[in-house]
Amino acid sequence: MPPFETLTRTRGDDAIDWISFRVPGHRLNVLTPQAVADLAAVLDEIDAEAAAGAPPRAIVLTADAGCGFFAGADLDRLGGLLAAAATDRGSVLEATTAGRTVFNRLSSRPWASVAVVDGVCLGGGLELALACDLRLAVDGPQTSFGAPEVKLGLIPGWGGTVRLPRLIGPGPTMEFAGSGESVSATRAASLGIVDACVSREQIHASLHSVLESAARDGLIGTRRAQMAGTVAMDSAERGFLEATATALILSRTAGLLPAPLKLLETVLAGSALPAADAAMLESAAFAELAAGPQPRALLHVFQVAERNKRDDGLTAAASGDTAEAPVVVTHAGVVGAGIMGAGIVARHLRSQIPVTVVDASAEALSRQLPAILEEASWNREQRQSDPQAAMLLAGHLRSSTSLAALASAQLVIESVVERLDAKRAVLCELERVVASDAILATNTSTNPIARLAEPLQDPTRFCGFHFFNPVKRMKLVEIVRGPKSSDRAIATAVAHGKRLGKLPIVVRDSPGFLVNRVLMPYLHESIELLREGVSMRRIDAAARRFGMPLGPIELYDMIGLDTAFYAGLVLHEAYGDRLEAAPVLPAMVKAGRLGCKSGGGFYRYAANGRVLEPDPASEKLVSTYAEEPLGGEPLRDLEAIANRLVLPMVLEACRALDEELVRDPCDIDLGVIFGLGFPAFRGGLLAWADSLGADEILRRLEPLAPLGPRMLPTERLTKLARDGATFHHRPSSAVVSH
Repeated sequence: MPPFETLTRTRGDDAIDWISFRVPGHRLNVLTPQAVADLAAVLDEIDAEAAAGAPPRAIVLTADAGCGFFAGADLDRLGGLLAAAATDRGSVLEATTAGRTVFNRLSSRPWASVAVVDGVCLGGGLELALACDLRLAVDGPQTSFGAPEVKLGLIPGWGGTVRLPRLIGPGPTMEFAGSGESVSATRAASLGIVDACVSREQIHASLHSVLESAARDGLIGTRRAQMAGTVAMDSAERGFLEATATALILSRTAGLLPAPLKLLETVLAGSALPAADAAMLESAAFAELAAGPQPRALLHVFQVAERNKRDDGLTAAASGDTAEAPVVVTHAGVVGAGIMGAGIVARHLRSQIPVTVVDASAEALSRQLPAILEEASWNREQRQSDPQAAMLLAGHLRSSTSLAALASAQLVIESVVERLDAKRAVLCELERVVASDAILATNTSTNPIARLAEPLQDPTRFCGFHFFNPVKRMKLVEIVRGPKSSDRAIATAVAHGKRLGKLPIVVRDSPGFLVNRVLMPYLHESIELLREGVSMRRIDAAARRFGMPLGPIELYDMIGLDTAFYAGLVLHEAYGDRLEAAPVLPAMVKAGRLGCKSGGGFYRYAANGRVLEPDPASEKLVSTYAEEPLGGEPLRDLEAIANRLVLPMVLEACRALDEELVRDPCDIDLGVIFGLGFPAFRGGLLAWADSLGADEILRRLEPLAPLGPRMLPTERLTKLARDGATFHHRPSSAVVSH
């Protein structure tokens, strides 16, 4: 038989067959059709040798060094399945059945099968490992286990909902697979997903020990019987799990995501059936979800994020062999120990990057340093900070009240108060202190990079590095290219952002940059709706029903009405024809109604920050600036309200593309999802627009034209409609999420 394309097989003196995967063309192994075909073929080969009198003692599935185990299914293949699913569910059923049939062979022969996992084991890769009789995991930060299918609007389709409940129980299955999050090797062992967690050096010895123990105790036969049968669960236990899991899912998703509820339904129903029948139920549930709109939208988001990982932040012309290499930062600096500065420092420590924080106030430093170490050492699985990790990280942290402490830093991020004069003063002093080739950056959300750079001797090494609050949760950073920022500065900032675990997008210097510019029409329109008599509760309900994490009125209160007002002034100055300065915000600020931080804004708040009710005082204030509603009556339909809020965002995104504010429409989708919380299940702002089609966007805008320039179609949108084209240059059916 010719060599396999994706795997090698060797048999040692101990009669154990090692099947090691390396899928060409992929950094990490993925389950391509060829990999599954090769697995089937090598199992055929082993069966043939066994029939000839040379059976293996056991077979071991593993991966070549550096390939991970399997990072999941081949996304190109998945994309094809999703595209076909809406009209041909049979093809999806066939694909899931075919893959599961191959996997089932691993535990249907007289010899044991073992998965040795060293690296990521996700999605279909986890299902492959679960199909084996036993699992060993290499202990270390590189090894993780996860069932992320719900994050793609799907459920496991190659036996995951069948095997996991029989292995660890339905409740732990929902906790693990229902979140879509990965867990470490040790956590997987504590859950019962793996049988042993060992060092890389102990793999062979541990494998023999586990096989001998399993043979002595009859574990293989017992486990195979367990995996083939039903899951014992009385009606009270089932009812409790169904009620609690449903409540948790609805609290997380507001009922907008069908996959987690379908996962629960499939796990509970499948647990009561023999495994073979549960597998058919799983395939049907997978095909039902695959035919819906959300998986295509969520796959688009995943692919956009993956594209971002490969993006160096430069234009195509500047990339490649001729581009200046980014600086590898071994010592970073942060100026300012406020909320944002402290978060940036903690993120550096968490990424194992030595960092020096400088603040003029020694008292501020002493107050913030413990909090920085606590945040940096937070253990997600234990849900608390790790004192031992904090001690180790403390060795990477220095603090000072003098900028001279940053002399050896290759990158310094200024994060002081949002005042042009204060930032300029710090940046000019930094330029005198740091090395001539060090990169200077500013964490600003409002100040133009061009104006901040004016007093600098060398503005080419300066750029924006805009983090979002809270830094520990928000994955997006905007790398802002000023008029004189060099490719080296941009490439360094982008590469550094990725080392920090962020998703950096490069934007051109412009008022509001990208995210705040696209956000402002959403916020502005909510005030106009208020003035037209739509209740704040209804406005926020429409936004939440659309999928936004917060309604715009709630968001105003969270941001702070004073902050929003001053940011709005900057944008009004630049885009006043479509962002008129409404009188409501300055009146609220003048009345001392600043939002959550003052105990009251548009809403009233309890001492713990919980929303109590719309504040009658704010309602009275808004009423003094009332306007005649469009059409004579305030809007009541939630979809119509959502259109008023979101369509101006689409138009602003069109203008951002026209002005080349970003290099690709994907950057806008990425920015609004990870910077604003735009619902990922809609694929992003422009993917959502593509799902409707430019014709439909124009139809929805037409009755809003009397509102003025902010609702008038751009030339780009009109041309897309005329040409039947889309923002993402693909058929609009590729992403559908009405």
